[in-house]
Amino acid sequence: MEAVFTTYQMQILESISRVQDENEMRAIRDLIAEYFSNKALDAMDRLCSDGKLNTATIESWSKEHDRTPYN
Repeated sequence: MEAVFTTYQMQILESISRVQDENEMRAIRDLIAEYFSNKALDAMDRLCSDGKLNTATIESWSKEHDRTPYN
């Protein structure tokens, strides 16, 4: 099976091909993680603004125990 990348994925691959060391790679990973974290926070803020999510719902999530049983 041959991997097929989008234009955006190719741009990222070309950018990280220039990484010189582990510190640079770590910094890039941190930036990408921060970007997606901010996107998630923005989405939650929109849900709260739309009234689809509130602090009571979020608090109830902390009490859930939806673990997969392993035999």
